[in-house]
Amino acid sequence: MKRSLSNPPLLASLALGAVILVLTMFESHLFNTLSLDPTHTSQGQYWRIFTANFVHFGWAHTLMNTAALVLCTLALLSEMSLQKYVSLLLVCCLAVGLGIYWFNPEYQPYAGLSGAIHGLIVAGLIQTRAYPLWIKITGLLLIMGKLLQENLPGYEATDLQQLIPAAVAVESHVYGAIAGAAFALGDGLIQLKKRKS
Repeated sequence: MKRSLSNPPLLASLALGAVILVLTMFESHLFNTLSLDPTHTSQGQYWRIFTANFVHFGWAHTLMNTAALVLCTLALLSEMSLQKYVSLLLVCCLAVGLGIYWFNPEYQPYAGLSGAIHGLIVAGLIQTRAYPLWIKITGLLLIMGKLLQENLPGYEATDLQQLIPAAVAVESHVYGAIAGAAFALGDGLIQLKKRKS
């Protein structure tokens, strides 16, 4: 418990997880207002680009994503400042929402945090100093292999993913991963510039 109290990213993940659980409790009232529906979004309901990340298709989907959020934060993002963690999460959520809105309007509606979680994992693997380089590279290669496999023609979701009563938006994982990599590399360049000056 002491470790979590001195770990702002983990506390933020736990708080976000609690919010997601509450949203799922009131899914019947909130899902249609917060999920990403291209028609409603194009009519000016732009909040959906962001809020769609926090509503889910039922409890199985919710529990998978909240567990993944907390575990990846604990394993890879504990060294981050709270400001950097929140910025990374916002960038990943917006990238996923915009990516789905612009390029995949067939998902009607889109909901879930898994795309942003892929971004958190990629950024964490690039930036963490908790593991040796070979583990970080192996992790990144595994993520890249997963993304490639998911986006091959004829890909079928696993039994675990079939618990979700909707098509798995594998493209969201790509958008999140790209955003996470861009954030981590951009932040790395900023830090390098600061050290030089």
